[in-house]
Amino acid sequence: MGVILEEPKHKVLDPSPSLKTTVSNFTALDLLKAAAFTGAAVAVGYSTAPAGIKKQAVVTCATIGGTAGFFNAYQNSAGRLMGYFPNGQ
Repeated sequence: MGVILEEPKHKVLDPSPSLKTTVSNFTALDLLKAAAFTGAAVAVGYSTAPAGIKKQAVVTCATIGGTAGFFNAYQNSAGRLMGYFPNGQ
C-alpha cells in the first residue's frame, strides 16, 4: 500500500475503507462519470476501427473505458471517505 504524505483536509469518515464500503459510497456523479468514460471509449472504438473488426474493437474499448470509469469512481469515493475530498459532512 502506498504512503500518503498529506493530511486529510476534511472530516475522515473511514481511514481505511473496504471495497464494499467504497463502492456503496458511490454518488450519482461518480456513476455518471463512469458511464461517460465507457460511452466515450465506445465512440472511439467504433470510429477508429476498420470495418472487419468493429464489434471486437467496440467491446474492447467498452471494457477499457468501463474499467477506467470504475477506477475513477472508486478513487473519488475512497478520497471522500478518507477525508481528502469534500464529503458533505
